[in-house]
Amino acid sequence: MQPPLVAPPLLLYDLPDVAVYAIYMLGAALLAVLTCRLVAPRLPLPEDKAHIDMAMRTTAAVVSALTLTLAFCAIQARTQLAEAQRVVSVEVSAIGGMARLADRIGPPGAALHAGLLAYLRSIAEQEFPTMADHGRHPETQRLAEAVEHAAYAAAAAGLSDVMAQDLLQQADDLDTAREERLRHAADGLPSAFWMLIRLLMLLLLATGALYPPKGHVLAMLGIQAAGVAALIAFVFLMDQPFRGTLSVSPAPYRTLIQGATHRAEVAAAVRRGLMVAQPPPSPGAARLAGDDPQPPRP
Repeated sequence: MQPPLVAPPLLLYDLPDVAVYAIYMLGAALLAVLTCRLVAPRLPLPEDKAHIDMAMRTTAAVVSALTLTLAFCAIQARTQLAEAQRVVSVEVSAIGGMARLADRIGPPGAALHAGLLAYLRSIAEQEFPTMADHGRHPETQRLAEAVEHAAYAAAAAGLSDVMAQDLLQQADDLDTAREERLRHAADGLPSAFWMLIRLLMLLLLATGALYPPKGHVLAMLGIQAAGVAALIAFVFLMDQPFRGTLSVSPAPYRTLIQGATHRAEVAAAVRRGLMVAQPPPSPGAARLAGDDPQPPRP
């Protein structure tokens, strides 16, 4: 999928938003000015009021069609971004549910919990940043298979039928969520949309040849093209939900790593008897009237 008018998309996605807007706007403004400056003098066009009115109507029609197309594309891109966020949330929820089950089953779930933490780190650090280009990461895939094997091993380690079924169901949900995320990794607007935007933008630039190449006309055409190009840059930044600065973040995976690590440490301490399930209130905590010690009876 190629964006219109400018450099390859992978280069632009690595740039800050301001740089992307600047490239689109300056490039479109320059093309509009050059089209009018170089092409208009070679066309035998009248400069009367009727011709200028016709040229402005033509430009307005093209601008209207282009802005409506961009508005529709922006809605589609926002829908794709929301769907990508939902997919990530579903996978994080599935991993978190399996981690909680691993804590509940005690020592048989220790290997499963360790595998889940390694799997989470591999997603956040290795697979997530590159999956839009390369799909599944080999190391993350290996860890995912190791988690599945650990889940089946834990289910066969003398668990109750209900607990074993819950664990195997969580393993299936985790695998389904992972495959769904990978399937959405390369999502983006269909190439037909970008082709339509490109054609309409070329028509808009072509209308510049209908105006006399005067200073104020060139300024008007440049500003108009820059404004439309800013809308195109906005759609481009939202086009692919797993690329660029407006993409889905791997932060939920990192948050889950911290929470699962802390929960495992607390559960292990409780099993060793180093902690109680309900810690005593801190000395500075508010006390209720019923918490005050009763005076000794005579």
